[in-house]
Amino acid sequence: MESPCIITFANQKGGVGKTTLCALFASYLTGKGHTVAVFDTDPQQSIVKKRTSDQATYAGAPLPYAVYPFSLTNESALLSLIGNLRQTGIVDFALFDSAGSLTDQALLALFANSDYMLTPFHYDNITVPSTAVFVAVVSELRKSMGGAMTTVHYIIPNLEEQGVGTKEEKELWKLVNEKFKAHVRIAPTIYKRQSLRRFSTISDMDGQMLIVSPSFDSIYNDITGLSETGK
Repeated sequence: MESPCIITFANQKGGVGKTTLCALFASYLTGKGHTVAVFDTDPQQSIVKKRTSDQATYAGAPLPYAVYPFSLTNESALLSLIGNLRQTGIVDFALFDSAGSLTDQALLALFANSDYMLTPFHYDNITVPSTAVFVAVVSELRKSMGGAMTTVHYIIPNLEEQGVGTKEEKELWKLVNEKFKAHVRIAPTIYKRQSLRRFSTISDMDGQMLIVSPSFDSIYNDITGLSETGK
């Protein structure tokens, strides 16, 4: 794995858990001993605001990773940032949290210059079609770049309720996965738990880690070369 590994959390559908999973993945990586920087590109600045709130709550506590606001309105500024990150190697991982839209000017450039892209989604009649459109957009971007885009794209079934779903629904979800597999990798499902409704940018997230680790472990092992997952 080359440093830094640039990972973007993205889906044009909002409310699928991008911000929560981005913050939890940052905590997961620091728990593995890595240096991490999180760039909050969502206009809502949820991670930046949470860090400010956490610093008031945990005054004096060491910061496990850096959090920076960053606007995707200028493609040149983004490419300059990525170039600087790659040249200096000051962190092992740079995570980008993006908005639930495709309107930011530099968003496609971020996709093209990421090493990995993680797309949370739900199995429902609104999110699946929206995520399918998003996957198609990324696939078309990859084709248009003629092999220059090497971003590994994962989708993460997120906040699914274990044991919920009729036989017909489960068959449909299996079909959805088969369709997606032509374009992306599919991470293990993250199941819905009350504790995933909150996150911290400073305190330990032990309870949350137990829930997300099966999915995160699979992705991390791929990134670090501990698995033989094919594209």
